[in-house]
Amino acid sequence: MKISLVCFLFLLVSFLVSPENALAQPSNASRPTSEQSLQELVREVRQLRATLQRINTTMYKSQLMLERMKFQQEQVARISRELAETRENLSEIRAAATRLKEMLPKAEAGVESGEKHPAELAGVKAELEHLREKEPRLVTREAQLSNDLELERAK
Repeated sequence: MKISLVCFLFLLVSFLVSPENALAQPSNASRPTSEQSLQELVREVRQLRATLQRINTTMYKSQLMLERMKFQQEQVARISRELAETRENLSEIRAAATRLKEMLPKAEAGVESGEKHPAELAGVKAELEHLREKEPRLVTREAQLSNDLELERAK
């Protein structure tokens, strides 16, 4: 019986002491100390700083990409304008050359009959020669601009 009473008291004391320790530990864990709170805040601030750095990097790269796209669009627009002007000039030169070719036999006949001065015939021939020299350069420029435009659009 004495052993039973000792066992009973031991169990009772251990039961009473154990719950206090068991309760004390979770209360310490559930209530962080100021040092733990400070460490958590520092960790959150570091995470926020890292996130802000990623956002800034992404924004910089996006801005750079937008500027590149803007520059490329300006290039395409400039080359398109130049190509349109070159084609227009080429069309005008071809039309003028056709008119001069039609005028040449009439001018020659006029000089032969004495109705026109030979300087007029020489002027028509010189203008026609000038247009013939200018046309291949414009054709080459048109091909170059077309190629450049296709390359810029492909980027």
